[in-house]
Formats: sequence, C-alpha cells, structure tokens
Amino acid sequence: MTLRDQPIRRKLMAIILMTSGAVLLLTCGAFIVSEWITFRHGLVQSLATLARITADNSSAALAFRNTEDAQAVLSAFRIERNVVAAGLYDQYGKLFVRYPTNAPAVAFPSTLGADGHQFAQSYLVLYQPVMESDKRLGTLYLKSDVSAMYERFRLYGGIVVLVMGFAFLVAFAISARLQKRISGPILALAGTAKAISDRKDYSVRACKVGEDELGLLTDAFNHMLNQIQERDTALRTEETRKSAILDSALDGIISMDHLGRVLEFNPAAERIFEYTRDQVIGKDMAEFIIPPSLREEHRRGLRHFLATGKGPVLGQRLELRALRADGTEFPVELSITRIGSEEPPTFTGFVREITARKRADEEIRRLNAELEQRVIERTAQLESANKELEAFSYSVSHDLRSPLRGIAGYSQILLQDYKPKLDDEGKRILGVIQNETQRMGRLIDELLNFSRLGRQQLKCSVLDMTALAKAVFQELTAFPSERKPHLDLRPLPLARGDAPMMRQVFVNLLSNAIKFSRTREVPVIEIAGHSDTEQGTYYVKDNGVGFDPKFSNKLFGVFQRLHHDDEFEGTGVGLALVHRILHRHGGRIWAESRPEEGATFYFTLPK
Repeated sequence: MTLRDQPIRRKLMAIILMTSGAVLLLTCGAFIVSEWITFRHGLVQSLATLARITADNSSAALAFRNTEDAQAVLSAFRIERNVVAAGLYDQYGKLFVRYPTNAPAVAFPSTLGADGHQFAQSYLVLYQPVMESDKRLGTLYLKSDVSAMYERFRLYGGIVVLVMGFAFLVAFAISARLQKRISGPILALAGTAKAISDRKDYSVRACKVGEDELGLLTDAFNHMLNQIQERDTALRTEETRKSAILDSALDGIISMDHLGRVLEFNPAAERIFEYTRDQVIGKDMAEFIIPPSLREEHRRGLRHFLATGKGPVLGQRLELRALRADGTEFPVELSITRIGSEEPPTFTGFVREITARKRADEEIRRLNAELEQRVIERTAQLESANKELEAFSYSVSHDLRSPLRGIAGYSQILLQDYKPKLDDEGKRILGVIQNETQRMGRLIDELLNFSRLGRQQLKCSVLDMTALAKAVFQELTAFPSERKPHLDLRPLPLARGDAPMMRQVFVNLLSNAIKFSRTREVPVIEIAGHSDTEQGTYYVKDNGVGFDPKFSNKLFGVFQRLHHDDEFEGTGVGLALVHRILHRHGGRIWAESRPEEGATFYFTLPK
C-alpha cells in the first residue's frame, strides 16, 4: 500500500518523521563536512609548520654535507606520532638522510614532487624546500598518517546514528501527540461525511474545534451541508409536487427510455388503458398500448430519431388509435416531447382519450349541416322579403310623392292666384304647408337613400381624407350666410373606402356642425385625425349648442332627434346613414358633448 492510500494520521506522522530526519541528516552532514574540511586544513597547517622548522634546522647540515647533524634533526620526528616517514634530499634530488633510518630506501620517492602538500589514500605528503638565503640547498619530504582522521569520523558517524535514532524517537512521540490536533478535526469531518453518505441525513453538522484553516474548512463544510439540505428539501418538495401533478393530471402521462421501455405510468394512464403501473413499468410500450397496425411505424420512428436526432412527431398533436387492456381500440390525442438533453434520450407522451369529443364533433358536423340548410332556406326567405321590401319602398315612395306633389302644386296655385285675397294668417298657414311638404319630400329621399345603402356595392380605393373634407366644407359654405364658420382642418391620415359614401359621411357630419354652431358669435369647426397600426381615427368638432351626453345612444337611430324642429331643421336620418356607412366599412362612430360646449363626432376606418 502506497503512502497516498494510508490513513491521514500515518501520513502526518510520516511527513513529520521524514522532515525531522531530513533536517537532522542535513545538519549532521553539514557538521561532518565542516569537520572534515577543518581537520584537513589544520593537519596541513601543522605539518607545514613542522616542515618549515625542520627545513630551517637542516639547512646547515645540507650545506656542509653533515649526515650526522641531518640525521639528528630528522630523529626529532620520534615525538610526532603521525609522521611515519621523513627524508632530506640534496639539491640534486638524491636522498641524503631518512627517517626512520631502518626504513628501506624504496619506501621513499625516487623523484620529488612539486613543492606543497597532497593527500594520497590515507596519508598526507608534503614537500618543503630547504633554503639558505635565496639558494635552494635541497628538499624535505614528510609523510603523515591521517588514519586518526578516519577514526574520528567513524566516531562522528556513530554519534550521528545515535542522535538520529534518539531524534526519531522524540519526533515520533511529539508527532503522535500533535498529529491528533490536525488529524482529529479532519477525521471528524470524514466521519461526518461518511455518516451523511450512509444515512442521507443532511441535518448532521461537523463540530468546529478552532479558528484556524481547519475551522474555516469546517465552516465551509457546514455551509455546504446547509445548501445541500436546502436543495434536498426543495428537491423532495419538487418530487412531491411532481408526484401530485402526475397523480392529479386528467391526461395520461407515459415516459419511456430510448429502447421504448416504460419509465412512468400515471393514474390517469391507468384509467385510460386499464393497466396497473406495476404491469407496464420496464416493459416495451408498443406491446400493450399501441395497436398492431402501428407498432412497426412506432419502432421505425424511434430508430430514426436515435440515428438522426430528428423526430417528425415530436412537439406535435396527433390523433391516433390506442389499445386498451381488453383489446379494444379507441381514439386518443397524443403529444410527445423529449425530456432534457441527456443521453441516451428519454421521452414523455401526453395522452388524452377523445372518444366523447369525436362523438361531439360528429354531432356538431351533423348540426352544422342542418344549420347550413336552414341558413340557405332562411337566406332565400330573406332575399325574397328584401325584394318585396324594396318593391314596397319604391311603391310607397311613388304613392307618397304623388299626393305631396299635389299638395305642393295646389299650394303654389293658392299662393299665385289667391294671394291678394288671403290675410296674413292664411299666407302664414300656406307657407307652413309648403315648408312641410318640402320637408316630407326630403324625408322620403333620405329614407330611400338609407334603404338603398344596404344593397349598394362598395367600390374601395385610397382616399385623400384631407382633400375630401375640405371640398365638402367648401360646397356646404358656398352660399352667403350671416356667419360663415371658421374651419380648422389638420392633415388627415389616408383611408381606403368607397369615395361617394365617405363623402356622404363628411356631408352629414359637417352639415350638423354648421347647423348647430350657427348661433355662436364665431362658429368654429375643427377636423383632425391620427393613425396607428390597425386603424385611422378621425373627428369633426364644433363649438355649437352640444347635447346632453346621456342621450348620446339615440343619435344614430332613424328619426332620433335631440332638438325641436323650430330650433334646428332636420329629418333625423343623417346620422343613422353615417352609422350605416361606417359599419359597412368595418368602422364605428361615437360622439362626446355637453350642453352649450359643442360636440365632437369620432369615427374610425380600419386599415
């Protein structure tokens, strides 16, 4: 088992021990290296000093070739236990004397090396020149044993081993106590996490033991648990809500996987197909609710979607035949959607039994057929009645005009032939007869126009409403009068309609505006409008006598007048004619007013 698989307590102890061991090893290594360098340097310095003194003492013996004095100088090395050999060479490089005297000559180098020192195996060799003033008389050769140095370092090695062993024991004891303070909270977190994982209880919380990084980790862990608990609660609530929706849904809800196996089957589906949920979960849906004639098409469509990612029936409402548990087929309305985007895909179908709706549709088609036949019959009856009414209207018009013409003619004869014989009252009565006869004629004309309007074909074109309103106003005010009204005409949106009919609308509205504002000092008529995406809106406003707004619903009926004939003349048909024209164009008309504050008539025309 590798270190990464060990418990965290062992990991901490291993880290502490390895760290302590590495530090001790480096420290001891540095100490030994330092001692090695210092010892070698001291040994070289000591031997060099001894060599210089010996060389100085040997200069006279070499100068006079006195072997006895030279041997006496070298014999002083008896007290130097480390010096194992010494030789004095003359200026020609020949061995003059040696120490110890009984040492064979071959133990001494036949060729001298360079001045200075060098380490060879376990010895230190030094060559020191013997000088007399500036003249070199010879060379002193010294060979020192350095085995004591190795003995010393072996001792150091033993000490290092003892120190490291003791240090490891101390470090182990300390780490065994200290690692609990680090591993304890971590193990507690691990135990809490394991308990949560085993019991799925997200209400458990880890205990905080300090304000260090482990304390922050514990706080973060508990905060994470709070979020997980909230999400788990929300998820459980959502699952409960989902189950409630599935249980209470009136439509059958069936989910299946990419192999066509049933994953969900709600109570409504149980009622529709007469299978229990346990009977169908995990089974091939095509085998029990799809009629045999449609099963291969269903499987082919599923394979096509898995191969291409496209399904022509997804997101569509389809009317199909389905199969009940007893083998009977019945009509259903089906819509299929893919759930999410995960792979492999899953699908949900929403099924609604439409047997009753099919029966109702069939009944509606039967009733519609009967209704159409009745409409045809009633239309024929209405056409016949309209023709009879039209004939009656012309007959009435002709029959009414004949006596009116007679009354008008006799009145004119009276006025021409018997005017001198009539007193003032007779003349006044005769004038009233003539005026009423003329008014009756206008009324008949208005009624005929009103009746013909329903049969007249619309010839629509684009209309310049501004020019049309201006032309009508100029025609109506062409005759001299006491007070010609002031016209405030603003640009009007273009409209599409029948030009003669729309001209009649402006004629009637402007005639009323002129008539009801003539009592004002300065009659003013305002015409304006605006347009939006659906329709154009226009209005004709005057500053005349106005009317009580509670009677505004009577304005557009035939013979409905709000003023007496002796105040303002009129037939009571003009506004009804305007209302009918706008209605045929798909528009509408309404009015706003107050007594003595003028009146505003609005009308619309669809685009």
